[in-house]
Amino acid sequence: MLKAFEERERAAELLFVRGEEMRFAAHCYAVRSLAAYAMRKLGVDGQTSEAYARALIATLIEGVADDEALITRVQADLAANGVDVPLAELRIELMRSTAQTAGAAGLMSAELNQSSRSQPVV
Repeated sequence: MLKAFEERERAAELLFVRGEEMRFAAHCYAVRSLAAYAMRKLGVDGQTSEAYARALIATLIEGVADDEALITRVQADLAANGVDVPLAELRIELMRSTAQTAGAAGLMSAELNQSSRSQPVV
């Protein structure tokens, strides 16, 4: 009986970890989309855009910035290159990307929950 509870606890922990990984990946995708949006405003694409996205994601991973600080940084980077973009526009772009990835992640999460329900519980 104790083994069954331990297995359930382990399964719950694994589901939690998987959910956190999915949220992190979705957030990284949204930040990557924001970086691509900013680089399009500058007329830059390809490797420069990817390098900028990696720099923004690294800033988040290091815990140096939250979303608002990230948006402010993107605005400052754009302004330094002569492109004036309002904070509201950048917020909307990040929220749009986040909503798109959350929708996709929600579908995956629902599929994971469905497949886990179809397996017998010990």
